Amino acid sequence: MAGTGSGHPRTLVHALAGQGRLARACVLAVAILAFNGLSTSASIGWCRSDPVLKIEDALADVFVSIPSSAVPEVTGPTQFVITTPVGISEAVLLTSPGFGYGETVTFQESRALKVNHKGIELDIAVFLPATNSTTPVLVEFAPRVIGILSPFSAEGTTNSWIYLEIRL
Repeated sequence: MAGTGSGHPRTLVHALAGQGRLARACVLAVAILAFNGLSTSASIGWCRSDPVLKIEDALADVFVSIPSSAVPEVTGPTQFVITTPVGISEAVLLTSPGFGYGETVTFQESRALKVNHKGIELDIAVFLPATNSTTPVLVEFAPRVIGILSPFSAEGTTNSWIYLEIRL
């Protein structure tokens, strides 16, 4: 972009101040992906959506990324199902525009998941509806602070559930 200075994410957002919220979110997401050192193919032209969760006392993001060219193909809200062990406190602290359709987050409990000295077992399922079933989708679970630098991840496609089994 001409006139955006050093290309710092803040500058890019200011350059798009007159544009839509989704466009600013996509530009910021691309800048963050590039800054985080992901592969070149993942850092150019991808758009990201994420709710912020609180599980017990831990904050975490669940990032969902798709190519920016695929955003018009999205047909509904991004769906998240977060399964925790029985008795764990959980909350949604913040949601994003979800590629223009918002996000739905559902929590459920499972006796099969455990809490022990190694942490809290979680199952995360994500579904992104779209006009086709071939668009690549990257799902990342990133506990705040340290986890944001090295998130758990899984890949799939639109119109298919993508699953992560992690320990928080």
